[in-house]
Amino acid sequence: MATSYINGKYLPLSRSKISITDRGFQFSDGIYEVIGVRDKKLIDIDLHLKRLKRSLKQISIKLPISLDQILKISKKIQKKDNLVNGIIYIQITRGNQIPRDHKYLSGLKPNIVIYSIFKDLKKNDLLAKKGVKVITYPDIRWLRSDIKSISLLANVMAANKAKDKKCHEAILFDSKNNITEGNSSTIWVIKGKKCITHPLSYRILNGCTRMKLIKIIKNNNLIFEERVFTKDFLMKADEVFMTNATNFIMPIVKIDEKKIQNGKSGIKSIMLRKLYIEAI
Repeated sequence: MATSYINGKYLPLSRSKISITDRGFQFSDGIYEVIGVRDKKLIDIDLHLKRLKRSLKQISIKLPISLDQILKISKKIQKKDNLVNGIIYIQITRGNQIPRDHKYLSGLKPNIVIYSIFKDLKKNDLLAKKGVKVITYPDIRWLRSDIKSISLLANVMAANKAKDKKCHEAILFDSKNNITEGNSSTIWVIKGKKCITHPLSYRILNGCTRMKLIKIIKNNNLIFEERVFTKDFLMKADEVFMTNATNFIMPIVKIDEKKIQNGKSGIKSIMLRKLYIEAI
């Protein structure tokens, strides 16, 4: 059974509880991180914790414990649950507040929740060989996508539209038909030797897999480029892939009704996935 940590206590996940006055429950007033675990290793954990700290600062939540303590708790849960492959989920909200009010009180004690999720991430190795299908979907999220907020309703809507179409992900586009990112991923295009993705901005989450992949690209005779690109440019790419904490690098072979790379996983995408996994 999965273990959870809530505000200093370790409990079975089935017995874990948070007050209904929690501002995360009432207002989505909180931040989260998802850390992949492969062969018992917590992937890119330092990058995730730095991003957690940044997001909390952006919404003025003061972390009540250190990042080192969060790391120790995460490792303890991984070891306690013997989590070989899966996820460590971290969520920090502003805390409980009575009475309910949009304006938060000073001095609230943040709620810290950390728990494990068993998931066979190695299944994605086989999936990557054949690639995945995705859809395109309007980007209707709030305008601070750089903050890893627990408010994910627009992402949920996009993800479930993709699910209805039997697709793996939804690629989001803005009012000018420019690609922003996926409903839970960074989107990349390969043109020749160039690996292209959207520049960092308030509309884009700085993905931890993205950060690590940039170094891999630069060290392997490929060119990293940040630029805004359209749906039309996306459809004409040599290769397309997505990145996130659980998919790593996942080749995309069909977007809506358009096949990419003749419907086969691209050679460079597969190579980058292999290099990323070797770097874990």
